[in-house]
Amino acid sequence: MDEKIYTTNVEVKPQKPFSRGFRFLLGLGIFLTGVVSIPGVLFVVTGIGEQEWKEMGMCHFVTLAVWYACILCCFVFMIKIMIDRTYFSKLLVRCVRIIGGLVTASAFILPRLPGYRNSGFEIMHFGSVTLIDGGILMIGVLLLIFAAIIKEGFAMQKELDEVL
Repeated sequence: MDEKIYTTNVEVKPQKPFSRGFRFLLGLGIFLTGVVSIPGVLFVVTGIGEQEWKEMGMCHFVTLAVWYACILCCFVFMIKIMIDRTYFSKLLVRCVRIIGGLVTASAFILPRLPGYRNSGFEIMHFGSVTLIDGGILMIGVLLLIFAAIIKEGFAMQKELDEVL
C-alpha cells in the first residue's frame, strides 16, 4: 500500500522590498515629521516651563501641543515601518489609537479653554458655552474606527502568515 507523505515548507519567505515610490514617500515622511517633531517637543516643554501659553492663549497652545504629539507619533511609527520593513504592526495600531484618542479628547477640552473659536459644528451649544466641538470629535472618532480596522486587518494578516 502506498503511503502518501506530506511535507510542509517552514522556510520563511523573504519579504518583498518596498517599492521605490513607497521608499521615497516613507523617507520624505520621516524627514518632515522628524523636522517638525523635534522643535515641537521643545516648544511644548519650554512652553509649559516658561508659561508661553499665557502669551499665545491656552487654546492655541493646547491645539499646537496636540498637533505636535500626533506628528511625533507618526514619526515613531514610520521609523518602525522602516526598521521592520513591514506595513502593519501593533505599533501602527497603537499610534493611530493614540492620535484618535488625543483628537477625541481635544474635542471635549478645547471648548472649555479661553480663546476657543468654534468650528461651526458644535454639540450642545448654549449661548457662548460649547460642550463638544463636533468637527474635532468626528475626526477623532473616525481615527479610532480606522485604528480598529487596522487592528483587524493586522490580526487577519498575522493569521494568514501563520497558516502559510
